[in-house]
Amino acid sequence: MTNREQLIKEIEQAPDALVEEILDFCLFVKQRQQAKATASAASSQPQTSGILDLLERVKEIQAQVPAEEWDKLPHDGSINHDHYLYGASKIEE
Repeated sequence: MTNREQLIKEIEQAPDALVEEILDFCLFVKQRQQAKATASAASSQPQTSGILDLLERVKEIQAQVPAEEWDKLPHDGSINHDHYLYGASKIEE
């Protein structure tokens, strides 16, 4: 006897209240499996579109700023970030 046949036999002999619980459980498991399949399909798609959209938006904003303004920014920010953020002594390049 297969599992399906045994389950059908048990359901046929079960009271209605138990059959309702079994149905509720089966629907819950089916919904959970569908959610997992959907999540798996979504995670297999590349997530780069969000990053590319962000980078495109940054380029649009950068294009709106005149070159003279970019030239006013410090060019040694990676070395002297503590100077610009906290007022520490400046390190000369």
